[in-house]
Amino acid sequence: MPRQKLIERSDGRYACKYNGKFFYGKTPEEAKAKRQNYINDLGLGYNPDMSTVTFLEYGYDWLDAYRSSCNTKQRRQYENIIQDAARAMKKSYIRTITATDIQKLYNTLNGMSKSYIDKYRTTIRGIFRAAVQDGIIVRNPAELAQTPKGTAGEHRYLDPWEQDLIVQTYKDHDFGLFAMVMLFAGLRRGEALYFDIDRDVDFDKKVIHVRGAVTFSEGIQGSVSEGKTEAANRTIPLSDFLAEALKDHHGLLLSKQDGSMMSLMSFTRKYQSYITFLETKLNGCHKRWYGKTREHKELLKEGKKLPPWKNIHIRCHDFRVTFCTMCYNAGIPIKTLQAWMGHADATMIMSVYAKLTAEKEQFDATKLNDFTNSRFAH
Repeated sequence: MPRQKLIERSDGRYACKYNGKFFYGKTPEEAKAKRQNYINDLGLGYNPDMSTVTFLEYGYDWLDAYRSSCNTKQRRQYENIIQDAARAMKKSYIRTITATDIQKLYNTLNGMSKSYIDKYRTTIRGIFRAAVQDGIIVRNPAELAQTPKGTAGEHRYLDPWEQDLIVQTYKDHDFGLFAMVMLFAGLRRGEALYFDIDRDVDFDKKVIHVRGAVTFSEGIQGSVSEGKTEAANRTIPLSDFLAEALKDHHGLLLSKQDGSMMSLMSFTRKYQSYITFLETKLNGCHKRWYGKTREHKELLKEGKKLPPWKNIHIRCHDFRVTFCTMCYNAGIPIKTLQAWMGHADATMIMSVYAKLTAEKEQFDATKLNDFTNSRFAH
C-alpha cells in the first residue's frame, strides 16, 4: 500500500487522519508523528484524548462524580485537598505526575493530624484510581506512597484540679454554665448549643431532655438536626449539683447578644476566651502580663525565678469524656451509661470513653481484696 502523501493546506499546515480523527503539523513528518503517538497511546491503554487533562481539572471532575452526595462542609474539605495537592506538585498534566511527586507531596503533611492525613491520602488515591480506569494513566503513582503517621487527636479525662477550676469559676464567665452542662450531663457540643433551660430541664422530675443539636456541616451559621445518632434524643438525670447551677437561668446556655444560636466563628471565639480566662485564674494574671506584674518584677529583682506558666489544654469533647468516665468510676452499668451518652453501641463506651483512673483501679482492687477476705479468710 503506497504511503499517504500529505498536501499543504491553505493555512500552511499538513493534516493526516486516523479513525476519523485529524492530526496537524507544520510539516508532513510532524503530522504523521502526532498520529503515530496517538496510535501508540491506544496500544498502551491510554485515552489519548485526555492526555492534557490537569490534576486540578480532573480532581474537580472526580469530586463531582464520586463525592456528589457530600455536604457543603465536606465538599469544601475535598476542594482544599485537591487545590493543595495541585499547588504542591506544580505539574499541569495528571499524566506527568510520578510516584516520587506523590511521596514528596505526602512528606509535606508531617505534623498534621492523623484524621486529616487519612482523608488526604484517600482523596489522592481515589483520584488516581479513577484516572487509571478512565485511561488517563496506566499506573497509579499514589498506590505505594507512604504518608506520615500524623498526630492523634486524643480526648482525655480532665484532671481533678481542672474539674475544680471549672466548678469554682463557672459563674464568672459566659461559657462557664455551658462547660458545667457538658461536664455534668455529658452533652456533645452541638447538643449543648441547642440546649434550652426552659424547654429541656425538668427541675421537678430531676431530668434533662436532649431533643436535638446544632450542626455546622452545612456552614458556619449552623442548623438544627435531630442528633448524631438515633439514640441521641434521650433523657439524662439532673444531679442536685447541676440543678443548683442552672436555677435562675433561662433560655439557651450560650447565645449571641440577640439571643439567637451562635455561629461556629462566634462559638470558637467564646471558647478561646474561656480558656484564656481559666489560664488567667490559674496563673493569677493574663499571659500578656506574665513577668510584668509588680509581684513578678519584685521576684526578678530579688534574683528569684518566676512561677512556671501553666497552660490549659482542654478540648470541648474532653468534658463529655470526663462525664462518662466519672459515671463509669461511680459504677453506673454500661447499658445505662450508653443510654445517657446517646450511643447506639455500647462498645464505644468501653473503647473510647471508659478510661480507668488510678482512683478507680484502687477502688476495684479494694473490692477484690474485701471479697477474697470475706470468702476465704477463716
